[in-house]
Amino acid sequence: MKQEKVKIGLRREAFNKMEQMHPHQIMLYVALIGSSVLFLFLVVAFTASRPIHSDFLKIEFPKFFVVSTVLMLLSSFSVSKIIPAYERDELEELKKWLGITFLLGLAFATSQFLGWRELQENQILFSGVRSGAYLYVITGLHVVHVVAILLYAVRLLVKCNKVSLDAVQSLIYCTNPYQKIRFKMLTDFWHFVDVLWILLFFYLLFSF
Repeated sequence: MKQEKVKIGLRREAFNKMEQMHPHQIMLYVALIGSSVLFLFLVVAFTASRPIHSDFLKIEFPKFFVVSTVLMLLSSFSVSKIIPAYERDELEELKKWLGITFLLGLAFATSQFLGWRELQENQILFSGVRSGAYLYVITGLHVVHVVAILLYAVRLLVKCNKVSLDAVQSLIYCTNPYQKIRFKMLTDFWHFVDVLWILLFFYLLFSF
């Protein structure tokens, strides 16, 4: 009986938290859950499609995938500085961290393309065996997520730069609760792609 009351209490608490969330946040989290399931399916398909007796992936791990990981970790640090800067009403600091995060994300996407070139040099092609195709699809889909969040970051950066030129707009901007929600969504999305890449990186690392 006591356990049932605890379960009911936890459910009520969960529903209360959901009710306090902005609808856009709920949509984002649902989308992230869907993305997680999709990546899980692709990783399972990649594992199942690998030839049992083959030298496939018995090559040197792409160096630019390592570079990508370092860049992603740095971007995770920079994106964590955005909300504190907003809460302190420091728009110049906010713009700085938004810009740094964007550049690191752009560098990550570029390093992924260079990593694919390394795969091609080792004759692992998208049009080759199924495992190779899944490898490109998995990493490519992750880059698509990164590009999507980069576009969102640019939008926030442009808006922030525009309002910083006017004192009245800056005051309204810094006291608008929805603006913080937008930065929270950016941060959560960015940490999601960060954690996702780290998991993919170590899985692929031990696959080579």
